Amino acid sequence: MAALAVYLGSAVTQRRRRAYTPATRWRDISILFTTASLALYVWGCLHIFFLYGKEGGEDCFTLSDLENGVKLNEAAGDFIPLRLICHMSDGRSHSIVIPDYINPSIAALLLIAVAAGIASVVLHRKQCNSLSQRKERAS
Repeated sequence: MAALAVYLGSAVTQRRRRAYTPATRWRDISILFTTASLALYVWGCLHIFFLYGKEGGEDCFTLSDLENGVKLNEAAGDFIPLRLICHMSDGRSHSIVIPDYINPSIAALLLIAVAAGIASVVLHRKQCNSLSQRKERAS
């Protein structure tokens, strides 16, 4: 992520901005949104690590669970979508730790990144086609 941030930082220099084409702008926008979604994903993983971490499932229990003697059968996690699920002895399951905004935000950022990437490819192909047509006319 740091390397992508450095690249994007160098891409906004005065000299580089003059050489920009629409295709390179959309490429950099795609990289920016991909980096943002990766950062948000790491943020969600850090929530699991630091908030759930070594306690071993204390967040899975509510006060009523403790009063009724409900136990934790298993805590299972998924990486896509990012979540941590507590499976209780009474048959109930619930998700903990991961904020509700993480997964929808990652999906939205990745969709924007894909759209920008597609726009970059289309514009690059148009640019290459127009250059090849100019060379043919000049010959």
